[in-house]
Amino acid sequence: MTNQDSDESNEDNVLDQDFLSLRNYTNNNDDEDDGGDSNYERESSSSQHEGQSGATYNNGTDLPPWMKESVDYRRTNHLVALHNEIVGFCRLMEPREDEMRLRNEVLDRFTKLAKTVFPKSKVQVFGSQATGLCLPSSDIDIAIQLDPADRTGAPSTDPTTTNDDGDSKNGNKAEEKSDKERKAEEIEAMENWDAPTGTPLHRLAAALRKHWMPELYYLEVIEKTRVPLVKFKHGPTMIAVDVCFDQESGPQAARLMHQYMDALPPLRPLTFVLKYFMASRGLNQPYTGGVGSFLLQMMIVSFLQHRERSVMRNRQPLVYNLGGLLIEFFELYGIDFNYVTTGISVRFDGFYFPKGASDRKEHFWQPNRQSSFAVENPFDITSDVGASSFRMNMVQRSFEIAYKVLLSHVTEPFQPTTSILASILPVSEEMTQRVPKSLEPEVTSADKLSSALQAGRKNKKERNSGGKRPKKRQRRHS
Repeated sequence: MTNQDSDESNEDNVLDQDFLSLRNYTNNNDDEDDGGDSNYERESSSSQHEGQSGATYNNGTDLPPWMKESVDYRRTNHLVALHNEIVGFCRLMEPREDEMRLRNEVLDRFTKLAKTVFPKSKVQVFGSQATGLCLPSSDIDIAIQLDPADRTGAPSTDPTTTNDDGDSKNGNKAEEKSDKERKAEEIEAMENWDAPTGTPLHRLAAALRKHWMPELYYLEVIEKTRVPLVKFKHGPTMIAVDVCFDQESGPQAARLMHQYMDALPPLRPLTFVLKYFMASRGLNQPYTGGVGSFLLQMMIVSFLQHRERSVMRNRQPLVYNLGGLLIEFFELYGIDFNYVTTGISVRFDGFYFPKGASDRKEHFWQPNRQSSFAVENPFDITSDVGASSFRMNMVQRSFEIAYKVLLSHVTEPFQPTTSILASILPVSEEMTQRVPKSLEPEVTSADKLSSALQAGRKNKKERNSGGKRPKKRQRRHS
C-alpha cells in the first residue's frame, strides 16, 4: 500500500470524536458554571522551561503546553491534528478566571479614580478586554467620555486605527523634552491635578501619581500621536492600561466585534492564534509599522466573509476546520492578495475595492507607498485603518513563510514534527506556566466541526499533487 493510499484510508476512519469542540471557548467565560478556573490551572513555579525546538517543557515531554498527548500522524489526518492544536492553544491562552478578576479589579479602581477627577465622565472599556480576545499580556484599553466642561485640551481622533494590546497608538511618539522641562511639567501637573484649566491627559496622570504612586511601575503621557493617551502599568499585577479621551469609535468597535464573533465562529480562535503569531515576531505595533489588533481582526473578518460566500456559491458544506482556515488565511495575505491595487471593506458582508478609484484614491492611495494596506474603517469610510502599517511587506513575507511551513506538514511528503502549530508559534516562558485541565473532545454529530474532515480532504486535493509544489491559485481582488 502506498503512503497516499494509507492516508486516504486513515481519513475514512476519522470519527467525530477526533475533533475538539469550539464550544467551550467561543462562549463567554461568564456562561460557565463550574465556579472555578474554566480551563487552566497554574502549575508549580519550580517547573522550568528548557527550550523550544526539541525541548523538554514543564510537562516533562517534548510537546508544547497546548498539547495533551502526542499525535500519531500515520493514523491521523494532519489538518485535523492542526485544528485540534489550535483549539488547545486557544484554551491555553485565553484569560483565566483569576486573571480576569485581577484585570477587573484594576479597572474598577481606575474607574473610581477617574470619577474623582472627572465626576460627570463615562468610563468605557474597549479593545480586547471588551471583546474577550485578550492574551494574558494584553493591555486594558479605556476611553473616558468627558462632560463638555472637562474637554479642554482633549483632541478627538480615532482609536480604531490603533493596536489594543500594549502598543503606542498610531503616529510618532511625543517629541523628546529635556529632563528639566519634563520635571517642571510633572511638578506643575501634580500641584494642579484637580484644576479645571489643566488638560485632561495631565490631570489624569497627576491624579495617578498622587494616589497610585507606590503601585505605579510605569506612567507616561503621549500627546504627539493620532490618539493622545495616558499609558501606565500597575506594578503589583503588571497589568498595562491605555487611556484616551472622547473616543466613541473604540467602544463601537468592541460591539461590532461581538457581532462578528456571533456570525463567524472561527473569528475568535483565529484571532488568538494570529495575535500571538504577530506579537512573537514584533509585527503587532502600529507605531513601528506593524498590524494592530483591530486591523488584524478586520483582515480575518474579510477573509471569512469572502470564504463563506465562495462556499455557499459553490454549494459546498460550510465547515470550520481551523487548520485549513489558518493555512488559507496565510495563503491569501501572504501570496494571493494584491496590496498595490486592492482595498478591503467589511461592510455589506465584505467586498474588495480598487484603491485607485476616483472615490477612493484620496483616502486610500499613498503615492510614496503604493503597496500600503488599504482597509476601510467601518465607522468612517474615508478613514484607512491600515494607513500606519508601513511594514506590510515584512508582514506579507511572514505570512508567506508560515503558509509554506504549515503546508510542508499537511501535504506529502510530510515534514516530521511533534507539533504542527509549534512550527510557527514559538513557545514562551509564559505558556509553560499554564497547564490545561483537559482537552477531551466534546463533539456531537450536529456540530459543524464534525464536518472538518471534508475540508481536510478538499484542501488536500487542491494543494497536494503527488508531493509536487502546489500550483498558485489565481484570485481576483477588485
